[in-house]
Amino acid sequence: MRWIIYILIFLVLLLLAGYLFPREVTLERSIYIDKPPQAVFPYVNNFHKFNSWSPWRNIDPSMQYKYSGPEEGVGAEMSWRGENSKEGSGSQTIIASTPNSMVRTKLAFGDGSTAEAEFKLLPEGDGTQITWGFNSDTGGGPRERWMGLAVKKMVGESYEQGLTKLKNLLESSDNTGKKDTSEAASQESNDTTDSVSDIPSDVDDAMGGGPQGVQSEMQNQQQEEAGETPENEP
Repeated sequence: MRWIIYILIFLVLLLLAGYLFPREVTLERSIYIDKPPQAVFPYVNNFHKFNSWSPWRNIDPSMQYKYSGPEEGVGAEMSWRGENSKEGSGSQTIIASTPNSMVRTKLAFGDGSTAEAEFKLLPEGDGTQITWGFNSDTGGGPRERWMGLAVKKMVGESYEQGLTKLKNLLESSDNTGKKDTSEAASQESNDTTDSVSDIPSDVDDAMGGGPQGVQSEMQNQQQEEAGETPENEP
């Protein structure tokens, strides 16, 4: 009987310790790309091009993407929905854009949570130092603050993967323009629903879905605390 009391005390202390963590999840990841800002900027200011290097693009073969609003810049929007429930649904909208310098986006997830992301491009020599930032308010509760730790780790690793893919995409070939042309040709309009079943499986998919993977991580954490097994685990 005494050991049950000890366990309960430990769980209470663990829960209260959550108040020691900040309620906001904030992180940045950077990489140097040997291309000038004007060559990098279109890949963060246009969601069609963003999906050519996104670390989440091929996570769920059933994932459907829809593009709306202008082709690029403020107002451009990308939404996603997958049959695989762990990937969920959501949208990402460009809310600020400064040519060759900065792009800020607002993310809205299917569970009602939101976040902001930002790309900052700084010229460095003949290339660009690009920084990808993320900020989200997890809420004031200790449970949410604990979840913020897992979210920060997951998003940070995904950002590193994505920036590496962007660097390789821009630096690996001199005929980037040809790639851009074929990418644009594959999109008939801004409102086209896009399937990802033909995307090469060269991205490490161990981290869960795209910006939608943040929502998946939060849902899994909540299930574990409730004593349930997440759908994507045995």
